[in-house]
Amino acid sequence: MTRKTKKYILIALLVTLVGAVAVGYMMWNKPHRSVETADAIKVTALDLHDTYKKDSVTAKKQYTDKVVEVSGTVMKQSTNQQNEAIVLLKTNEDGAFVNCTLEGKTDAVKEGDAIRLKGICSGYSGGDADLGLPGDVVLVRCYIIK
Repeated sequence: MTRKTKKYILIALLVTLVGAVAVGYMMWNKPHRSVETADAIKVTALDLHDTYKKDSVTAKKQYTDKVVEVSGTVMKQSTNQQNEAIVLLKTNEDGAFVNCTLEGKTDAVKEGDAIRLKGICSGYSGGDADLGLPGDVVLVRCYIIK
Protein backbone atom coordinates (compact mmCIF):
# COMPACT_ATOMS: atom_id res chain seq x y z
CA MET A 1 0.00 0.00 0.00
CA THR A 2 1.10 3.45 -0.71
CA ARG A 3 1.48 6.13 1.88
CA LYS A 4 -1.49 8.03 0.44
CA THR A 5 -3.81 4.96 0.71
CA LYS A 6 -2.78 4.41 4.33
CA LYS A 7 -3.57 8.04 5.08
CA TYR A 8 -7.10 7.73 3.59
CA ILE A 9 -7.77 4.53 5.54
CA LEU A 10 -6.63 6.17 8.77
CA ILE A 11 -8.85 9.21 8.14
CA ALA A 12 -11.86 6.95 7.39
CA LEU A 13 -11.29 4.99 10.62
CA LEU A 14 -11.01 8.20 12.66
CA VAL A 15 -14.23 9.60 11.14
CA THR A 16 -16.03 6.32 11.87
CA LEU A 17 -14.75 6.29 15.46
CA VAL A 18 -15.80 9.91 16.08
CA GLY A 19 -19.24 9.15 14.61
CA ALA A 20 -19.67 6.07 16.79
CA VAL A 21 -18.67 8.01 19.93
CA ALA A 22 -21.12 10.81 19.05
CA VAL A 23 -24.01 8.37 18.51
CA GLY A 24 -23.16 6.54 21.74
CA TYR A 25 -23.10 9.80 23.69
CA MET A 26 -26.47 10.87 22.28
CA MET A 27 -28.04 7.47 23.09
CA TRP A 28 -26.62 7.52 26.63
CA ASN A 29 -28.09 10.96 27.33
CA LYS A 30 -31.44 10.34 25.66
CA PRO A 31 -34.23 11.26 28.12
CA HIS A 32 -36.77 8.66 29.20
CA ARG A 33 -40.27 9.20 27.95
CA SER A 34 -42.79 10.04 30.62
CA VAL A 35 -45.39 7.30 30.84
CA GLU A 36 -47.63 9.33 33.15
CA THR A 37 -48.04 12.25 30.75
CA ALA A 38 -47.85 10.38 27.43
CA ASP A 39 -50.89 9.77 25.24
CA ALA A 40 -51.95 6.15 25.50
CA ILE A 41 -53.83 3.55 23.49
CA LYS A 42 -56.90 2.61 25.55
CA VAL A 43 -57.84 -1.06 25.75
CA THR A 44 -59.27 -3.55 28.23
CA ALA A 45 -57.11 -6.32 29.63
CA LEU A 46 -59.42 -8.90 28.04
CA ASP A 47 -59.10 -7.36 24.55
CA LEU A 48 -55.34 -6.81 24.86
CA HIS A 49 -54.65 -10.44 25.76
CA ASP A 50 -57.09 -11.76 23.13
CA THR A 51 -55.43 -9.65 20.42
CA TYR A 52 -51.97 -11.07 21.24
CA LYS A 53 -53.34 -14.59 21.50
CA LYS A 54 -55.23 -14.51 18.18
CA ASP A 55 -52.97 -12.38 15.94
CA SER A 56 -49.56 -11.66 17.43
CA VAL A 57 -48.22 -9.92 14.32
CA THR A 58 -50.98 -7.30 14.33
CA ALA A 59 -50.80 -6.97 18.12
CA LYS A 60 -47.03 -6.35 18.00
CA LYS A 61 -47.50 -3.55 15.48
CA GLN A 62 -50.38 -2.05 17.43
CA TYR A 63 -49.19 -2.31 21.06
CA THR A 64 -45.55 -3.38 21.53
CA ASP A 65 -43.25 -0.57 22.77
CA LYS A 66 -46.19 1.83 22.96
CA VAL A 67 -47.84 3.45 25.98
CA VAL A 68 -51.06 1.57 26.71
CA GLU A 69 -53.86 2.38 29.16
CA VAL A 70 -55.35 -0.90 30.35
CA SER A 71 -58.52 -1.36 32.36
CA GLY A 72 -59.41 -4.60 34.05
CA THR A 73 -59.99 -6.57 37.22
CA VAL A 74 -57.13 -7.24 39.64
CA MET A 75 -56.57 -10.98 39.98
CA LYS A 76 -53.47 -10.82 42.18
CA GLN A 77 -50.99 -8.34 43.62
CA SER A 78 -47.42 -9.23 44.62
CA THR A 79 -43.80 -8.09 44.46
CA ASN A 80 -40.97 -9.40 42.30
CA GLN A 81 -37.33 -10.08 43.23
CA GLN A 82 -36.42 -6.42 42.66
CA ASN A 83 -39.10 -5.49 45.22
CA GLU A 84 -41.29 -3.88 42.52
CA ALA A 85 -45.07 -4.11 42.78
CA ILE A 86 -46.74 -6.48 40.32
CA VAL A 87 -50.44 -6.43 39.47
CA LEU A 88 -51.98 -9.27 37.46
CA LEU A 89 -55.14 -8.38 35.53
CA LYS A 90 -57.72 -11.04 34.70
CA THR A 91 -58.15 -12.28 31.10
CA ASN A 92 -60.54 -14.68 29.36
CA GLU A 93 -58.05 -17.57 29.64
CA ASP A 94 -57.42 -19.46 32.87
CA GLY A 95 -53.87 -18.92 34.13
CA ALA A 96 -53.16 -16.08 31.67
CA PHE A 97 -52.86 -12.47 32.80
CA VAL A 98 -51.86 -8.98 31.82
CA ASN A 99 -48.74 -8.68 33.98
CA CYS A 100 -48.12 -5.07 35.06
CA THR A 101 -44.92 -3.96 36.83
CA LEU A 102 -45.63 -0.74 38.71
CA GLU A 103 -43.34 2.18 39.47
CA GLY A 104 -45.82 3.74 41.84
CA LYS A 105 -47.36 2.40 45.04
CA THR A 106 -50.16 -0.15 45.20
CA ASP A 107 -51.39 0.41 48.75
CA ALA A 108 -55.00 0.89 47.68
CA VAL A 109 -55.13 -2.03 45.22
CA LYS A 110 -56.96 -5.18 46.30
CA GLU A 111 -57.85 -8.40 44.53
CA GLY A 112 -61.15 -8.06 42.68
CA ASP A 113 -60.86 -4.26 42.24
CA ALA A 114 -61.56 -2.65 38.88
CA ILE A 115 -58.45 -0.66 37.94
CA ARG A 116 -56.90 1.41 35.15
CA LEU A 117 -53.15 1.34 34.56
CA LYS A 118 -50.90 3.11 32.10
CA GLY A 119 -47.61 1.53 31.05
CA ILE A 120 -45.35 0.48 28.19
CA CYS A 121 -46.35 -2.79 26.55
CA SER A 122 -43.37 -5.14 26.25
CA GLY A 123 -45.28 -7.76 24.30
CA TYR A 124 -46.47 -11.30 24.84
CA SER A 125 -44.46 -13.78 26.87
CA GLY A 126 -45.75 -16.97 25.34
CA GLY A 127 -46.37 -19.92 27.57
CA ASP A 128 -45.76 -23.51 26.60
CA ALA A 129 -48.56 -25.24 24.71
CA ASP A 130 -47.02 -28.68 25.34
CA LEU A 131 -47.15 -28.12 29.09
CA GLY A 132 -50.51 -26.35 28.95
CA LEU A 133 -49.08 -23.04 30.21
CA PRO A 134 -50.74 -19.92 28.80
CA GLY A 135 -48.81 -16.73 28.06
CA ASP A 136 -49.07 -13.27 29.58
CA VAL A 137 -49.05 -9.79 28.09
CA VAL A 138 -46.37 -7.76 29.90
CA LEU A 139 -46.53 -4.05 30.75
CA VAL A 140 -43.64 -2.21 32.44
CA ARG A 141 -43.22 1.21 34.09
CA CYS A 142 -46.94 1.24 34.99
CA TYR A 143 -48.83 3.86 36.94
CA ILE A 144 -52.30 3.61 38.45
CA ILE A 145 -54.76 6.07 36.92
CA LYS A 146 -57.29 7.50 39.34
